[in-house]
Amino acid sequence: MKILSLKLKSKKDANVFVASTDIGEYDLFSEIIVKYSLVNGEIDDEKFKRAVKESMEKIAFNVAVKYASSKLKTEKQIRDYLYKKEFKKATILPVIEKLKEYGVIDDKIYMESYIKSNPNFSKNKLKQKLIMSGISKDLIDDKLNDLEDEDSCLTNAKKFLKNKIMDQKTREKLIRRLTYLGYSWDSINSVLKTLNFDEENFD
Repeated sequence: MKILSLKLKSKKDANVFVASTDIGEYDLFSEIIVKYSLVNGEIDDEKFKRAVKESMEKIAFNVAVKYASSKLKTEKQIRDYLYKKEFKKATILPVIEKLKEYGVIDDKIYMESYIKSNPNFSKNKLKQKLIMSGISKDLIDDKLNDLEDEDSCLTNAKKFLKNKIMDQKTREKLIRRLTYLGYSWDSINSVLKTLNFDEENFD
């Protein structure tokens, strides 16, 4: 095959070039161009394939790091993002492993940060959100076993009831609020009794 030209793909990224060849166009990373001494003219097919493969992994890695730089991301979120950017599975898999090695991906740290940032969520709500983010069920269960639902449920109830009239209408709104946050009826009922806000006080 033959390389016809090498041109910078975008002024925004000085590392990515477009190689026009006699069979199509390919993105190449600057470091890989130097590594394989790529210039216009004839080139061995296998050598060019290796250069393209390594370039795509470099490019995908940089895209993923930029995506994760502003906020923690899970492995699933980064993988989905790279698919959205039209990287192939063969490129994404080694990139994900490298991101783990560099600490860019750490689902345990993401999970702990998410739980800490959402103290008002019940265990059920936390579990639902974390599973949607791609955290493994086993990892979630191990962490949530240490949490007490009733403590956070009581905190949320007190916060909701502040400056409110303690009547039946407020009680119903409180139950809806706590249910929305994912608390079980057992936890809600226990909190209502603790606050002397259970059904018996409204007969």
